[in-house]
Amino acid sequence: MKYNLFLISIITLSIPSFAQKTGVAGQLYWNQPESNSDHLDKTIPYSGIPLEIFVHELTTLAEVDLDDNKISKIYTPLVKREFAKWNGSFKIKLPPGQYSIFVFYKNHYFGNLQDRKGNLSPAFVEYKKKSWVTITIDYSSYH
Repeated sequence: MKYNLFLISIITLSIPSFAQKTGVAGQLYWNQPESNSDHLDKTIPYSGIPLEIFVHELTTLAEVDLDDNKISKIYTPLVKREFAKWNGSFKIKLPPGQYSIFVFYKNHYFGNLQDRKGNLSPAFVEYKKKSWVTITIDYSSYH
């Protein structure tokens, strides 16, 4: 009986530890044109209303619809949805695996650049580790 109780408490204590350390964390950014300048756009941390983050199974360009070079629909299965904080930071608990992470803004999805294999906004989650993801919203395309 004592052995069973000990085993149950070890399993119970290890579950929160797994959940807290495995997943993705990240930051949203704005990419907006520099005023009074012909130089490159300025990228600044997002600040504003919390935006929704979408986690999909690993997604390629062939698995999305594009509208004016912006993603309008994603066909891979949705794994999880969470909201970023007002300052653009986010943390999402996920099991180990490969995912594509997007933010939804004004009816379009934004994510990181493509990797060499053609995966959009990839995030590779390992056991007991948080993967860092940055997502840039191209603000200038809406103004």
